[in-house]
Amino acid sequence: MEIVYELSQNDFSEAFTAHRSKNSVMKWIRTLIFWLVIVFASFMLYGSVKTHNTAALLPFFFLVILWLIIIRGIIPRWYMRRQYTKQPGAHGPRRVTLDDSGVHWRWNGGSSEVEWKNYIYSVEGPSQILFYTSPSCFNIVPKRGLSPDQLNELRTVQGKHIRDQK
Repeated sequence: MEIVYELSQNDFSEAFTAHRSKNSVMKWIRTLIFWLVIVFASFMLYGSVKTHNTAALLPFFFLVILWLIIIRGIIPRWYMRRQYTKQPGAHGPRRVTLDDSGVHWRWNGGSSEVEWKNYIYSVEGPSQILFYTSPSCFNIVPKRGLSPDQLNELRTVQGKHIRDQK
C-alpha cells in the first residue's frame, strides 16, 4: 500500500492533540484540573462579591483567565506552528509505503525504512493516524487524502503488524 500526501501546520496541531489524548487517564486529569480551576475561581468570585471585596481579588482573576487562555490555547498552537516551520523535512510531498517488511517513508530531503517490530503502538485521531517508534516519537499520516478503501486497508495492515492500537 502506498500513500502520497503533504503535511500542513494543521496536521501538526491535530497530531499533537491526538498525542496528548492517547492516554485517557492524563486526558481526564487535565480536564479535571481545568474544571477545578474554574470552580475554584467561581467560588472566589462569589465570595468576593458577597463580601464586597472584589478589588483585592482582581489580580487573581486576571491570572486565572490569563492561565486558561495561555495553557489551553496559545501555547499549544504556538508550539506546533514553531515545530512545523522549523522542520524542513515537514514541508513538501511525502510518500509512505506499507508492506510486510515494514514502513518505508520518503520525504523532501530524506527517507526511512522501519520494520514493523519497531512500532510500539499507533493512535488514530479524528484526522490522522500516528505511528509510534517510542512513547513520544511518531510519524503522521493524515486521513484527508485517503479514500475509504485506503483507510480500511491501512487499518487492516496496521492491525496486523502493530500490537497496540490506542
